[in-house]
Amino acid sequence: MKSIAFGVCGVGRFGTQHCRYFSEDRNKYELVAICDLDPARLSTVTAKFGGKSYTDFAEFLANPEMELAIIATRSLDHARNAEQALAAGKTVLLEKPIGLTANDYQLLRQLDQQYPGKLYFCHNHRFEPAFGNAREIIAQGLLGQLQVVKLCKHHDFMRRNDWQMRLDCGGGQLSVWGPHLLDQGLQLLDAPVREVWSYLRRVLTPGDGDDHVKISLVGENDVVVELEISNSVALAGPYCTIYGDRGTLLYGQEQKTIHLKYLDPQFGWPDAVADSGPAAGKSMCADRNLPWIEETRDVTPDTDMWAHVEIAIANHLHDAMRGGIPFPIRNAEALEVVRITEIVKKQNSQFHWLQ
Repeated sequence: MKSIAFGVCGVGRFGTQHCRYFSEDRNKYELVAICDLDPARLSTVTAKFGGKSYTDFAEFLANPEMELAIIATRSLDHARNAEQALAAGKTVLLEKPIGLTANDYQLLRQLDQQYPGKLYFCHNHRFEPAFGNAREIIAQGLLGQLQVVKLCKHHDFMRRNDWQMRLDCGGGQLSVWGPHLLDQGLQLLDAPVREVWSYLRRVLTPGDGDDHVKISLVGENDVVVELEISNSVALAGPYCTIYGDRGTLLYGQEQKTIHLKYLDPQFGWPDAVADSGPAAGKSMCADRNLPWIEETRDVTPDTDMWAHVEIAIANHLHDAMRGGIPFPIRNAEALEVVRITEIVKKQNSQFHWLQ
């Protein structure tokens, strides 16, 4: 099977990662082109990974060998660059945030319809090992019916001052980490979103972007998903906490172990009624001695999460392009992340969002 000849446009932190991990398996991918505006950075990356170098995007897209274009340019340019690459006949993997404005959202919806099977979205943190383990536990029914999901990305307590805290550069945590948590939250919600509530704050950063994000989603199934992203938490809480009507699951920011407490699967609730009489001398609880099972499980595979998500999306994309296997990140799911992001922006008009 012929390997996929690919190019990467934008070799900052994540573009360089794409060069590295996609090109590791030469049976699946061959890096043929790299594009960046910074000649020094371009020279460094091409020397390390190979490929023909370009500083002009149009010339990069004209490379006749390149089948796949990975777009990791400035967040502001993602949607428009994807349009240009698709028009040039390339298959596109688009880095997040896939869109920053309502216009981007409409453009991406149009491109999805205009170029079926050619546009893919890089929501790779769906493949975090701990997240995958948690979904397997949910599917086993150990937690019962889900009620509340909490996802919290707590960064170091810091006055972050790079471009990712500037709205005119496409920054703010809603755009930086928001797509990852929204994608994970929507997967766990597993239902259309009925309500969105949010508040965003600028707490520590010298920039004008949001460095504390809180979003609540309510599904048509009445499950609640609460998302929090913050640079202003000095004592980090768990990354993931899931409440079901038969137990609870949580894992920390390090994502190495999962703590579980759930009712014995053989246990069934006995009949009970709520007493309307005086409480004096009576128990407030119908069931005192419940058959709890409590355990701590190691996250598997035990690997570098950042490498794992890159390798996973590379493998899934190859399976889709060469094997016809459906890509696990459906475009409608990625576009829903942008739609909800636009709702959150409207609810937080104190920020000067890009239009």
